[in-house]
Amino acid sequence: MPFTLSHAAAVLPLVRRTGAARGPLVASALVAGSFAPDVTYYAGTVVPGGMAFGAVTHAPVGVVTVDVLLTAVSVGGWLLVRVPLLALLPPGGRERLGAFAGGGVRRPRTLRERAALVGWFAVSAVLGSASHVVWDAFTHPGRWGTRLVPALNTVVGDRPLAMYVQYGTSALALVGIGWFLWTALRRRPAAGGGGAGRAAPELSLRLRVLLAAPVVLGVLLGAGYRTVRAYAVHGAAVGWFDYLPDLLFGAGAGLVPGLLACAAAFRLVVRRTRLRGAAADGTAPGRPAGAGAA
Repeated sequence: MPFTLSHAAAVLPLVRRTGAARGPLVASALVAGSFAPDVTYYAGTVVPGGMAFGAVTHAPVGVVTVDVLLTAVSVGGWLLVRVPLLALLPPGGRERLGAFAGGGVRRPRTLRERAALVGWFAVSAVLGSASHVVWDAFTHPGRWGTRLVPALNTVVGDRPLAMYVQYGTSALALVGIGWFLWTALRRRPAAGGGGAGRAAPELSLRLRVLLAAPVVLGVLLGAGYRTVRAYAVHGAAVGWFDYLPDLLFGAGAGLVPGLLACAAAFRLVVRRTRLRGAAADGTAPGRPAGAGAA
């Protein structure tokens, strides 16, 4: 499915509007797991064989193995860039979204609690990945879902019906995700929400624009590179619509280094600000004034 983000809609029934998952499930693993099978398609922008390896990530064996690992890596990456991304938002949106994004955070204290969290993380990742694979099965020609429902192979215009279902459900899912987020954030106070939003410092508009620049640049470069590469292979033999997957996969691939660059720059800015504040107060960074007095 070209709109990989749409897959999150399938796991939203398992996520509360507080940002926490229902029961012992892990919200971040559910959402990241719903994206995991497509990760290698994005990696295919720079990694040879990435597209072909998608056959593994979309297979049952991949759902319970590789996809769980990809989910863990994705969640780890999200934790690295979460606060820097929130810092790019205006104060009200930052605190609302930060409270929602941190709504499902758990802090296990004992070894048993940690083991349980790891186990439920894996279960959540499998559920998310499985929802992705089942959805794709009925929206991609040649997969078991379209064989189970032959009508999906009916050619309408010059494309199989499954492709129309693919794009149609992607668009509807994006609307559903937008509605879910809107209703969840509307219930949050604009201030005092706590969570990751409170951890993100307030930055000037100029600084937010500068920090967002590598993200935008990465997306544009990735999309352009992947599309040009595809055009060199297919040329005018296919329509512009057929280049949409390459454009989106390239944009997603370029987003990763853009986010990492943004996060690194953000941390340098925060560190520099703290050092300046410490120099002005005569204290070490992170140490309260007077802590060094004997």
